[in-house]
Amino acid sequence: MARFSISPVQVGPLNFLILDCPSDQSLPYYIPIFKEHNVTDLVRICEGSPYKIQPLTDIGIKVHDDMKFEDGTAPTKEIVARWLELNDEVFFEHNPNQDRCIAVHCVSGIGRAPVMVAVSLIEGGMDPLDSIAYIRKARRGALNRVQIAFLDGYKKRKKGLGSKKSSKMNGYSSHGNSGIASNKGLQLNSPSSKPGSVVQGRESFESGRVTHEKKKVGFFCGLFGKKS
Repeated sequence: MARFSISPVQVGPLNFLILDCPSDQSLPYYIPIFKEHNVTDLVRICEGSPYKIQPLTDIGIKVHDDMKFEDGTAPTKEIVARWLELNDEVFFEHNPNQDRCIAVHCVSGIGRAPVMVAVSLIEGGMDPLDSIAYIRKARRGALNRVQIAFLDGYKKRKKGLGSKKSSKMNGYSSHGNSGIASNKGLQLNSPSSKPGSVVQGRESFESGRVTHEKKKVGFFCGLFGKKS
């Protein structure tokens, strides 16, 4: 069996699969998982993705190649705007009772793809530092220093995701400074124990955001192993 790695991240109506780049040989192993998670769109961030998209379009998955940026970097404002436009389209412009999911990959699925998902969590109302911890819990080793700095300084739009459809957020705060609204509204699939396995099961993320400068410093010390 081909080696592959998929990490589901679901928070309220926001539903993503972060994955490494498939190949023509491994794509058949991804497709049943895409169907299981109701993937409607797949975003390819890396250049020269080495697989044909016809098996995906044949099952109704839209493939997006207009959000690429360089490995190890953060997305431009234009790319973020296009990504959030897709989020609004997929998660808030359709039947709220119909589960929908966006799959996204770069090469290894630990840099560019996770940073895009983290942007969505911030736009949905999560504190930037919480979004980093949230993504890293789902995707071990995700996000480098450049991407962490980008997320830490990211300023969400005045109107968050689904602002016109706020009733669909199901307890996931999309405004104010509360960050995480409640355990009920926030659920994250637990991280896989081995690379290449599909994440299964869910666990609640503790309610409350990272607050106070002392805690913030400690967070970055934990990321980089520096003394506070």
